[in-house]
Amino acid sequence: MNNDILKWSSKQSAWSRSFTFEHVKCLIVCRGPIRKEAIEIFESLGTQPCGILLSDKDSIVYPQTLAPELRMIKNRKSSVHSVPDYTGASKEEKIARINQIIQICKDHGYTHLFAGYGFMAEDGEFIESIENADIVFVGPGSHVAHSAGAKDEAKLLARKLGVSVTPGVDNITALTLLAKAGTDGEGYLKSLISQYHLEIADGYNQETLERKAEYVLQASYDKRVDLITIPELQTETAKQIQNIWSTLPGRRIRLKHIGGGGGKGQRIVQKPEEIAEAVKAVLIESKATGAGDNKNFLIELNIENTRHNEVQLLGNGEWCVELGARDCSLQMHEQKLLEVSLTEELLEASIRDYEAQGKTRKAEVLKADLKTVRAMCQQAQKFGEEIRLNSASTFECIVEKDSHYFMEVNTRIQVEHRVTEMAYSLKFANPADPEEYFILDSLVGAMLFIACYGKQIPKPERLPRNVSGCEARINATNAALKPHAGGILRYWSPPLENELRDDQGIGILNPDTGLFQSYNLAGAYDSNVALIVNHGESRLNNFQQLANILRKTEIRGTDLHLNIGFHYGLLNWLIGNDAMVKPSTRFVQSYLALVGHIRQISDLVNLDIAWNLLIKRVKDQNGKDAVTMCETKQTLLTRPLKILLDDSHLMAGWLATRPLPRWKLDNNQFIWVRNPLEILDELYHYVRLEEHPGVEPSEQIWEDDQKLITRGLDFYKELKQRLGNPDMDWQTLDKVLSGSEIPGNRFTPELWANIQASHRGFQLGLDILKMPAALGKESQFFDFHGNDELEVEIPAIFTDSKRINEMITALAPPPPAKSNEILSWTGGTFYSRETPTSPPYVTIGQHVETGEVVGLLEVMKMFNPIRAEFPGTIKSMKLDGSTGVIVARGQVLFEIEPDIPPVIETEEEILKRQKEETERLMQWW
Repeated sequence: MNNDILKWSSKQSAWSRSFTFEHVKCLIVCRGPIRKEAIEIFESLGTQPCGILLSDKDSIVYPQTLAPELRMIKNRKSSVHSVPDYTGASKEEKIARINQIIQICKDHGYTHLFAGYGFMAEDGEFIESIENADIVFVGPGSHVAHSAGAKDEAKLLARKLGVSVTPGVDNITALTLLAKAGTDGEGYLKSLISQYHLEIADGYNQETLERKAEYVLQASYDKRVDLITIPELQTETAKQIQNIWSTLPGRRIRLKHIGGGGGKGQRIVQKPEEIAEAVKAVLIESKATGAGDNKNFLIELNIENTRHNEVQLLGNGEWCVELGARDCSLQMHEQKLLEVSLTEELLEASIRDYEAQGKTRKAEVLKADLKTVRAMCQQAQKFGEEIRLNSASTFECIVEKDSHYFMEVNTRIQVEHRVTEMAYSLKFANPADPEEYFILDSLVGAMLFIACYGKQIPKPERLPRNVSGCEARINATNAALKPHAGGILRYWSPPLENELRDDQGIGILNPDTGLFQSYNLAGAYDSNVALIVNHGESRLNNFQQLANILRKTEIRGTDLHLNIGFHYGLLNWLIGNDAMVKPSTRFVQSYLALVGHIRQISDLVNLDIAWNLLIKRVKDQNGKDAVTMCETKQTLLTRPLKILLDDSHLMAGWLATRPLPRWKLDNNQFIWVRNPLEILDELYHYVRLEEHPGVEPSEQIWEDDQKLITRGLDFYKELKQRLGNPDMDWQTLDKVLSGSEIPGNRFTPELWANIQASHRGFQLGLDILKMPAALGKESQFFDFHGNDELEVEIPAIFTDSKRINEMITALAPPPPAKSNEILSWTGGTFYSRETPTSPPYVTIGQHVETGEVVGLLEVMKMFNPIRAEFPGTIKSMKLDGSTGVIVARGQVLFEIEPDIPPVIETEEEILKRQKEETERLMQWW
């Protein structure tokens, strides 16, 4: 076997030849990028062709969303199997789906089953059913899912092993049951056992009262009976949270369902009145509202300003090895966005770099981080050994300064596993002969090796592969990072050098026509469209390469909203500050608010007004001839500026301080630190308007404009050569050119006068490039930065929850509506009531206040409340939505009679405000 992910030593024996996969026929029961990756890796290892499940939610409810992987499957009739949904909407449906999947395996001869990072990959009941049906599960076994997959059980084990855990309550359902019992808890539990004929697991009598309650609850799930109600759970939750607030007043509390993940089934509360709604939301998103569903969730102190670190584990049931950590702190709505490797090798290399640069404080900070990472990895490996981990899993922690707290174990492969693959390869050597070995670069491949050969697989040696690995999740979200369903992707440029793209097969061309096939971004599942992964010789180099990949990526479509602009701007912010800066899990929200504030100010800037004011300045200072010369540069200067002003994510990345700053503030005036002509050239490159083949003239610099920049840059380069100082800084050169003295004896008065005139000509109008700097000053952008502790200093305005929401909303305002309408802000599934049996949120004739919930919108597996945007009375409801109705972006949901008629600003009033704001900003330059 020889392929890209597997390399064998030249020495081979019966040991090498024993690892074959011709007997494997695998059914893949997940979706997303992992499905295509698994197909490619398994078949490259020599398995029989894989089969996949195709959900009706993919192929029927949402047209044009058939799995793009179908283009790589030759015999679709026998390899593609239809199911209504992957997991089902209820406990009964889930059981039916498990039985259906097992029958598919039996009917089609599937020997193995792979669940990727879907929720079924961590479902102990599902895995156990597969194992009992004599089908090999490619992933952690049911014993792992039962002992560590549920968050409450994992925390119990972590405490037993002496691992630090997040303060809070792990057994709210047990506490709720005992609250009903009153003073005779033992007697009450016995009565429930008798009444419902519950079968209690062994060890019951040796447990504490709280553990006994958990045993009884567990037995009730098997009988499909509820021993507690949701209102009782809400009451006990409020009581437990009040207990936490009595000693830690004002702290935010996180509710997290034991079976949730990827942000699903989680809510944060800060006020007592938020608790009841949060409990319901957690249970609804986790599909745990039915009779007999496990309704337990964690109540945790939300440790603020934390980082989210996780350790990759791999085991075969006898050995467990840790493969370093990943930093996943850059996230929003509990969904990870940008993940980076955090290995000993990366930290050690970065420490050496800082010490060489004389940045001793930053080096000391990373030395403390290195100590934390080593401790975290050691605990992770110990945990994996204890649970007899027999595949890939992840040990997740939150980190606050030099302390870390265990959160949970994800008993499955993670979306971001490729980040670890960028950092390490795995070397498996023959125990009888170390010179015989194989090197594997795929964790998914390692999972198949272990699933097939288990304890025959020797403990691997991890081989450093690259210093840094990074992954950007490309999501179907708008500029405010809110999920946006329904767009159609019609073109995506091919992957670039050093780009690993997991895109579900979207980029596979039609095998008959060679053309790109459109792909509908449906709203049934999560918002992830693709993963872009790459590596670097340092984290800075890694970020620079990834930013350049995103800069060159071309995507076109209809009603298409992707977060590529966010990633490009953020990466440039990280590059401009310090690649090793350590954002907290709340950073992205504050960063988005910063970008939204830039948007609010940018909306008041009128570039035409700014240009006219600049022309007036030029005329006053230099005369009419200078105006004529300046006007020839209007498109050269305003085209890239317009792009920046129209996209605040791009503006934020451009404003980030570089190793060589563009400007500095001196006496309340921005002055150039570098030649503004060079900066203009950089700007064209940054927004990808530089010359590049294969695009329309409207998408690149115009020929005459390029000639002007080139002529100007050549002029200054030659001038510095003639002055005998090719490295002369701009401020020195500008002072020489603006002075009355002729430097040295190399220039005649006439020649020097011509040089000064050319200099003035080249610089005419370039001051308009200071507009971004003025926006940065006005928005407090320059006060939002990393410090020597490698922490991010965030102005108070960007931590105020009310202001944050207002500023983020500016990035993606809702679709235009009449003054008496509430619209769907994206495509998705609209619900007019919480559950099919619940009363509707609102009825015709009901009065609502601003912010009151009037319905739910399910988008990319997340439930989002639809709120009234102004006070008024419900006049009509356009949709029933009792059991969910598919809606499009901008579709009218409600008509409301507003209490106060809206005030509409006239065009003249808007222009007046823009002129005032533009003039005010120009005072900075």
